[in-house]
Amino acid sequence: MKTIGIILLVIIGGIGLFICLLYATVKAKTTSLNQYQPFNEWIGKTVKLNKEVVLFKDKISTNKNYDYPFIMLDSLHPKWKYVEERTTMAEPDLEMIVKLSVGTILKFDKAIQYTNGVSGSSYPTIFGIITTKSREYKIGYQWGNIDIGKKYDKVEKCWHFHQAPWQEKQDTAFYALPIANFW
Repeated sequence: MKTIGIILLVIIGGIGLFICLLYATVKAKTTSLNQYQPFNEWIGKTVKLNKEVVLFKDKISTNKNYDYPFIMLDSLHPKWKYVEERTTMAEPDLEMIVKLSVGTILKFDKAIQYTNGVSGSSYPTIFGIITTKSREYKIGYQWGNIDIGKKYDKVEKCWHFHQAPWQEKQDTAFYALPIANFW
């Protein structure tokens, strides 16, 4: 009887450990980018947008930061074409909320690196608040892409950034960013 109890305990413990490991593997991981360039030069600052932007609400959100429910994009964003396609589907999974003009004020709060637990791909996002005459919008702006060639050549500075709507010109430097951790 004692042996059966021990065997059941080992089986149940093994199943529990397997579930924990599976969860840790599949769950998206995050880490703060507030102290990393180029994000550290923007966090806490207020800027004026140099480009018209559009705010969207994603019905199938990849950004799990629910405090910032809106996605900000402009026509220079690398995913702009993809977003245009998503909004013209028979049942769009993106809802356009508002277009905001040049000169709109944006204050940055924080930046987070998300790493997908399944694919391992990472995407940095900067978060902030846009205040207009009538409303306040808490936004996330996915900003930065990894140069796969540099990454596989083990070059530490392999992240580059497209021109964001608050920048006068694109920053052509490459930066080192951490991969997000679970713990």
